[in-house]
Amino acid sequence: MADRMVEVEFVTESACGECRAKGLCGVDDGNRRFVTVGDPMAKYYTVGEEVMIGVSEVMGIKAAVYAYIVPFFILLGALMLTTHIGLPELTAGLSSLAAMSLYYIVLWLLRHRIEKEIVFKIRKI
Repeated sequence: MADRMVEVEFVTESACGECRAKGLCGVDDGNRRFVTVGDPMAKYYTVGEEVMIGVSEVMGIKAAVYAYIVPFFILLGALMLTTHIGLPELTAGLSSLAAMSLYYIVLWLLRHRIEKEIVFKIRKI
């Protein structure tokens, strides 16, 4: 099975350019990452060779839903619910943030299950 796996090293880069706030917004820029990609043609790749890795469009959409869409609706729903039951605005806002934080904690706890769903593709440039 190991002969069907390729370990790819890449450097994350953002499109922020010379933005003055890029260090504050949380963009992970310039870090070396590794990903292991399964490919039946793995033995034909050599160390140092440039390759392109990616995920399917469906996986990209799924990641966006997990990271942005679901938390947005949790935040909005919790805010609407807490204000509807009459909590003060500050308490409602903090409760909504707590609900969204709880979602991200659950997402982090399920990260290994989610990682198994993500399938990377590799090809030579």
